[in-house]
Parts: sequence; structure tokens; C-alpha cells
Amino acid sequence: MSVLTADLIRRSEENAVTSGAFSFKELMLTAGEAVAKIIDSRYNCQNKKIAVICGNGNNGGDGFVAARWLYEHGATVTVITPMGEPKTQNAIYYYNRLGEIKTSDTITDDFDIIIDAVFGIGLNRAPSKELTALFKKINSSAAVKIAIDIPSGIEADTGKIFETCVDADLTVTFIALKPCFVLPYGSDYCGEVIVADIGVKPCGESFKTINKPVFPKRRHNSHKGTFGTSLLICGSYGMAGAAILATRAALRSGVGIAKCVLCDGIYSAFTSAVPEAVCIPQKQNSLGTLTEKTDISALLSNSSALLFGCGVGQSEDTFKILSDIIEKSNIPTVIDADGINLLCSDIELLKKSKAPLILTPHPGEMARLCGCSVKDIETNRIDIAKSFAEEYGCILVLKGANTIVALPQGDIYVNINGNPGMATGGSGDVLAGILVSLLAQGFAPAKAALAAVFLHGEAGDKAAIRKGERAMLPSDIIEEL
Repeated sequence: MSVLTADLIRRSEENAVTSGAFSFKELMLTAGEAVAKIIDSRYNCQNKKIAVICGNGNNGGDGFVAARWLYEHGATVTVITPMGEPKTQNAIYYYNRLGEIKTSDTITDDFDIIIDAVFGIGLNRAPSKELTALFKKINSSAAVKIAIDIPSGIEADTGKIFETCVDADLTVTFIALKPCFVLPYGSDYCGEVIVADIGVKPCGESFKTINKPVFPKRRHNSHKGTFGTSLLICGSYGMAGAAILATRAALRSGVGIAKCVLCDGIYSAFTSAVPEAVCIPQKQNSLGTLTEKTDISALLSNSSALLFGCGVGQSEDTFKILSDIIEKSNIPTVIDADGINLLCSDIELLKKSKAPLILTPHPGEMARLCGCSVKDIETNRIDIAKSFAEEYGCILVLKGANTIVALPQGDIYVNINGNPGMATGGSGDVLAGILVSLLAQGFAPAKAALAAVFLHGEAGDKAAIRKGERAMLPSDIIEEL
């Protein structure tokens, strides 16, 4: 699904009108009625008390249309105009058609449903103190809260919140998703998002959401070598769990052989947890990590894809191993967790790689890579991910709510499944294991990254249904794969 900026949405509307498909007045009618029909289908609005809070622009015009339709279908409707009468021509037209619908400039506490039609995609500055107070009052109401296009108080292109915003249970938007639906911090306030079809074809796109992957059917005449060998260099003393989770996820995702290089100090714990894996125990140093004597060239032999970093620890030895991997690897390589933290001391290493590289940082690791704050990352996720992937020629999987996949040629994808129950230690190890498994099975790096992120989120959603978001564990995600 395409995600469009406010400017692209406007251009899409203008193209539709210029083509003669309909006028802007007809487009407003279609949009407002589409919202009303969705609300009615969800909440059976007959005899419900509904407040439609309308701004003085075109978003308010959509609200006037929705109010009229709901009134005509049995709802008790009050239109509230906190900014006064509308100022745009088409909104004025539909305001004048409200007829006997009650109007007011203040909101009371006795509504079943509140529809927010104050601001649309055009908001780019802080609302007045009076409107901010109104948004707070809406949020304190027990009514169902529904936003038209986007919740008022959020900037469409960035997700920025101007002090406060309407906290919607449902947002009905038009033409395509807007960036605020998938970016911090606005995405927390949009509730369920429905894209209503109003007959306008999207004009271009800013980025895309990740679609459900399609997997080829496995041939009956197959053996373990058919589905590749994942080489996982993971774990250290005290961090056996990271290696276990990544390897179990790789196996559950269908790799033929999972070959795990690990410290001898965690060998027993690992093999008892993952008997299906091939283990290559190595002597550990005094810090409990692998030593620089680890022979990377030998390990790469007969491997299809490589994962380095999950719980591997940070030491001079592990940095040397990472350097060897980047310089010698000729197979798709995933760098995660401690591997990313090690890169922070010499990020230019990435430019020495001859193999396809995929980095999977969470916001804290990304901030360390970029030398900035986590807040900087979270408020500019798209641009930072895009710039990094382009500069270093890698695929960047920036984890978090709505994980971003940035490709080196500049394409951006955003994931829209997953849930807060996945925000726990070990979930990233599971994603890394899925990713190296798909790479080993022969998926192209970009396709593998997109598929792994989707599968991780989808399995997480299924785990949340079974266990609940508070109780679920990363191992539950693996079991849902």
C-alpha cells in the first residue's frame, strides 16, 4: 500500500478534478458520505447522539456532509463549530445544507460518538490554546472518538504532535495512508485506520507499506542442502539466550541447516535448547566472548548466509572477527545487536564489504551509529534510514513500532503489523534469525528483509492473541512462525 505526503494527496485530488472525473464539491460529498457510511456500519448510529466538530476549512466540509448523512439515517446529530463558520467555498455550501441539524460552538459530555473534522492534512503550526483545550476535552470523553482524514493536532507528513492532539479510536482517511499513520509519535493516536475509496487514484508515493510475502512451493524432491545453510556467530557467556533464539528462529523459518559458532562456555546450554543445530564451539577469552583466532574464512565455506552479533559481546576480539567478516564474506551478511555496537567505533568498515549487507539496529543502536540522540532518530526515521542505506550501500532495517526497511537505491518500506508485546529483549534476535534463514534459502536480500520483517510482526500478532501483549515472550513469536 502506498503512503503519500500531504502534497501528493493534494496533487492526486487535483489530477482527478482536472481529468473531469468530478468537481471538488462532488469530491467533498463523496468523502463525507464515505466516512458516515463506515461509521454507521461500525457503530449502528441510529438513535445515537453524535457530535461532529468541524473546522473552518475543507476538513470541516467533510464533517458537514457526514453530519447530514448520519442525521438522515436516524442519528441525533449536533454540529460544533469552534472556529466559527466555514471559510472555503465548498465547505460553506455543505454548511448551508445542514438544515434543521442543531449547531453549537461548544461541546458537552453527553455524546455517544464524537467525530473530529477540525483539521486535515494542512496543519503545520500549533493550534490555538482554545483548540488545544478542546482536544483535551474530547480525549477526556467516554464517547467513541473518530477522526476524519487524520486526528487534529498531528502534522501529516512527520507525525509531529503540536502539544496535544485528538486521540482517535478510529481514523477514516482518503486516497492513501499518510506518513503520520506509521511514524512516531502520531501513529499512537490514530487508532484503527481505514482508507476509504473515494475514486481518486494516488499520484506517486512517498514510500510503501510491506505486503504479505509469497513463498514458492517446496519441491517434493528436496533435501536439507536444498534450503541452504545459515551461519550464525552469536552468543557469549551470559548471553546464550540470544544465540538460542536466533538459531531457533532460523530453523523455524525453514533453513536446511543452522550452523552456530559459539563460545564453549555456553555450548551445553545451547545444545540442550537447540538440538537441531550444528554447533561449532570455540574457546572463549577471559571476557566470555569468542577470540580473534576464530577462522572466518573456514567458517564461510559451505555457508549460504551469515548472521553476526546477537549477544556476541563487545571486545577487541569480537571487533576483529567483525572486521574479518566484512572484509572476507562473500555471502549475504546480517549484522545485528553487538555487531552494530562494534561498528560504531569504525563505521567506515561497511564500505569495505563485497557481500550484500543488512543491518538491523533498534533506535538506540541507530543513534549510536549516527552520533545523535534517540529522539533525533525517532523524529526523523524515514530520512535517516534512507540516507544511511544510500551512503553505506546496505539494507537498513530500523526496528521499532512500524519497522522501516531502507534499500540502498533509496526505496523505503514501512511495516504496519506487530504490537507492543514485541518490545522485549530477544525479539530482535528472533527477527535476525528469520532474516538469515530466508537469505540462506535463496531469497534476494531486499525480498528477504521485507519478508522477515512482515513475518516477525505477523507472528508477534498471533502470539499476542494467544498470550496477551504483556505476557508474550520472544519464544512465543518463534512458535507462531
